[in-house]
Amino acid sequence: MFTATAAGTAPLSYQWQKGATNIAGATSSSYTTPATILADNGSTFRVVVTNAAGSVPSNSATLTVTAPVAPTITSQPASVMVNVGQTATFTVAATGTAPLSYQWQKGTTNIAGATSASYTTPATILADNGSTFRVVVTNAAGSVPSNSATLTVTAPVAPTITSQPASVMVNVGQTATFTVAATGTAPLSYQWQKGTTNIAGATSASY
Repeated sequence: MFTATAAGTAPLSYQWQKGATNIAGATSSSYTTPATILADNGSTFRVVVTNAAGSVPSNSATLTVTAPVAPTITSQPASVMVNVGQTATFTVAATGTAPLSYQWQKGTTNIAGATSASYTTPATILADNGSTFRVVVTNAAGSVPSNSATLTVTAPVAPTITSQPASVMVNVGQTATFTVAATGTAPLSYQWQKGTTNIAGATSASY
C-alpha cells in the first residue's frame, strides 16, 4: 500500500501512476497494488494531486518484490526410545519465508492434526516399535521432507534386587538403617515393611 498526504484548497483529487502511466480507478489518497509478481520488482509509483488551482506530482516510491525462500530444515527430528505406554515427542526446526506449515507423517502417511513443529505420539504399544516419523515443511516456495526418525518401544523390565538389606544390630535408643539396590525399568518405587506391614512414608531406597 502507498499513501500520500496533501494540503490545498478542497476538493483535492488524486490519480496514482505506475511509472508515469495512470492506474485506472486509483483515485484516493492511498493505493493498494494487486497481488505482486517478480516482474513488479523495481516499479515506481506516484500520485498526482489536483485541485482548481493546479496539479502537483508526488515523489516516486519504489516497490521491491522478493522471491520467497523455500524451507530449509536446520534441526532434524531425532530417534526416540520409550517404554510401552509412554509417549514420544519428535521436533523439527526450519527456516524459510513465513508462514511455514508442517505435516507430520508416520512412514509416509499424514497424521491427522499433526501440523506444528513438534509431534507427540499417543501412548505407545509394542506394535509401534520400529515405526518411523518425519515432517514435511511447506511454504509458498516449496516443500521439504525431514529425515525419518525411528521410534523404539521397549517392554518394561520387572525389578530385580541386586543388593539385599543387611541385618543390623543396635543398642536401645539407636536408629537402624536398611538399604536396598535394585535394577529394572525406571521409575522404581519402594515401600518398606515391618514384618509384612507397610511403614508409612518409607518409600525410598533406604529406611
